[in-house]
Amino acid sequence: MMKKIIAGGLLGLSVLHASLPVSATGPATAIQATFAEPYTAQAVRAQMEKVAAWQWRYITNKGWNHAPTDWTNGAMYAGMFSLTQVTENPFFVDRLVQVGKDNQWNTGPDRFFADEYCVGQLYSQLYSVYKEPVMIDKFRKLADSIVAAPHTESLEWKNGIHHREWAWCDALFMGPPALAYLSTATGDVRYLETADKLWWKTTDFLYNKQDSLYYRDGSYIGKKEKNGTNVYWSRGNGWVMGGLVRMLDNMPAGYAGKQRFQELYKQMAYRIAALQTADGTWHASLLDPDNYPAKETSGTGFYVYALMWGINNGLLPEKTFLPVVQKGWDALTSCVQPSGKLGFVQEIGAAPGKATADDTEVYGVGAYLLAGSELIKYDLRKNAAAAIVISNNTGIHREGDLVEISAVELISKIVRKAQPSFKIINVVSGQEVPYQLLFEGAKMAQKILLQVTVPAGARMYAVMVEGTPAPVKAAAYGRYVPERKDDYAWENDRMAYRMYGKALEQVPKEMAYGIDVWAKRTDDMVIDTWYKLDNYHHDNGQGLDYYSVGLTLGAGDTAPYGKDTIYYPKNYRQWKRLDNGPLRTRFALTYDSWMAGNIPVTVTKTISLDAGSQLNRMEIQYNFKGKDKLPVVTGIVKRKEPGAVLLDEKTGVMGYWEPTHGEDGTLGTGCVFAREVPGMKTDNVHLLSPGTADNQQPYVYYFGAAWTKGGRITSAADWFSYLETFAQKIKQPLQVTIQ
Repeated sequence: MMKKIIAGGLLGLSVLHASLPVSATGPATAIQATFAEPYTAQAVRAQMEKVAAWQWRYITNKGWNHAPTDWTNGAMYAGMFSLTQVTENPFFVDRLVQVGKDNQWNTGPDRFFADEYCVGQLYSQLYSVYKEPVMIDKFRKLADSIVAAPHTESLEWKNGIHHREWAWCDALFMGPPALAYLSTATGDVRYLETADKLWWKTTDFLYNKQDSLYYRDGSYIGKKEKNGTNVYWSRGNGWVMGGLVRMLDNMPAGYAGKQRFQELYKQMAYRIAALQTADGTWHASLLDPDNYPAKETSGTGFYVYALMWGINNGLLPEKTFLPVVQKGWDALTSCVQPSGKLGFVQEIGAAPGKATADDTEVYGVGAYLLAGSELIKYDLRKNAAAAIVISNNTGIHREGDLVEISAVELISKIVRKAQPSFKIINVVSGQEVPYQLLFEGAKMAQKILLQVTVPAGARMYAVMVEGTPAPVKAAAYGRYVPERKDDYAWENDRMAYRMYGKALEQVPKEMAYGIDVWAKRTDDMVIDTWYKLDNYHHDNGQGLDYYSVGLTLGAGDTAPYGKDTIYYPKNYRQWKRLDNGPLRTRFALTYDSWMAGNIPVTVTKTISLDAGSQLNRMEIQYNFKGKDKLPVVTGIVKRKEPGAVLLDEKTGVMGYWEPTHGEDGTLGTGCVFAREVPGMKTDNVHLLSPGTADNQQPYVYYFGAAWTKGGRITSAADWFSYLETFAQKIKQPLQVTIQ
């Protein structure tokens, strides 16, 4: 039996504006949502988004309080990046990329001051997703200089040592993880080894083994609190704990120095847990909390982050430490105002200080988000063990994309007894995931098709639960149209298409070979209505058919080719519908034998169109004798007037932006092969992409169209960018695993 899972309230990411999360612009039901269980992934992410949204709104409205390359913001970026991995809203990762662009990927001006290159953590993490060298080029040159420096100076707090060495405990969050993340991003172990070496130089100088705590810097060694204890600053040791786990996150399993870091981590973890106050926070002074009675959330955030990380990674016993973490998280969330502002953050300093409910800072937000990210990992590990995990390991946002899962695999791994009805739930959002069973012409479902949104670098976790799924609006549909000369027509929520049957051959004036395009400006399915009205060459508000195919390949058909001749078959003779919505329509068209030069050929074309896509998948299977390879060509018909042409042989993208067709607007057509296609060209009739097909083997590519009046793609630049991005998506698909 499938485990019954009760989904919490929907978080509704739509409350976060497409370009900026602005819950202040109107009612924000999801932001204000309450949860019976505050530690679920749903509840924690809601809190994270609420706090992150407030912080970005503040920066947008009032500007940066500190330089965007400053350590304060570097700590915030660390937390913001952790949010990007669990949210469905691409704003958060887009905003971080924009930070890097605005900074021109520079670190701060004081090159060897660790505070000034804390931002390198962000650059390295973004590079690991986007693989754009510009993101790390400048920081890597600085890192090379750090590696090459002798680092022989004493760490005594004098002569501006902090401008050259990690002479204060905060630096262990700023500097070592920056080098460690760069090491992970580049595969260059020198950066991690340098971070390792210099970590212990600082530790040997500032770590008190008897107290298992760090002095802030050398000037605090010997200083006492009012109660006579040593001065140990909460946030300072929070920086260390945060830095420790970020170092460990970047150490491979067999790394020689890993165990030493783990031992230090465990010493500190047990000490820190014992110092938690009754209100759930760690006050500004760890050993004299009564002298600083106010809550303090920046140090607390780092401790909750680090301790939860230890539980998740098996270094700390859950029974002992989970109550500490939950008490700390409760205290943190109690300091979040209804607007999302996080209070009780001690201002910038070097020692214990006061904090009030109105005091906030970006590094406190960063610590809060890091803590939340680890709570989400814990909840997923505990309560979504039998989960479908969909990972986007690219820098491309995947909004409304479709992914396939083998029905047999899913049932064997997750469902012990097949259920007549089930839902699929996004564990972190609580929202239902639309799906379609794919039969592919068989009697039993072969695959499950999910419609998901996964921003760049993020993951989505989903589970199957018992129950009746919500209806999914039809967004893909196709059918045989005997009432219109044997057309086969199909559509999605973007465009519509048709191919021609035998009956059209009896009308020479209307005869056409290739793929026809119908321009749509509605998400509704229109084929049945348009054929019934028989007025689809006129725009009645939903779009129209003004595309001219004639005796050409139309909008991306393929045929055998030789001696500058395209060998067209007659129109299709048989059709078979394999699947038909609501998310994908798929069908096969079979053609009678014809002569491609002196070679008899038959062909079956299997076409599928997904919801939300401008492109169809074409799978052609030729059957021929006498040759190992059959030369073929894929073409897009040109117009007499000039249009824009894209022939990208390297990426396998062929695009055409037609001349404007009067008041009807402009169509773009295109084909994507997602492989190199040498020999692309134009002739008097077509844009052409040559290829070779193997006998009885699939020849696969994608074709489709866009229309300016559809509102989504309105220029040649938009269209060509869509095609190039589509090619990248094919080469780097979403990864699906079943835990």
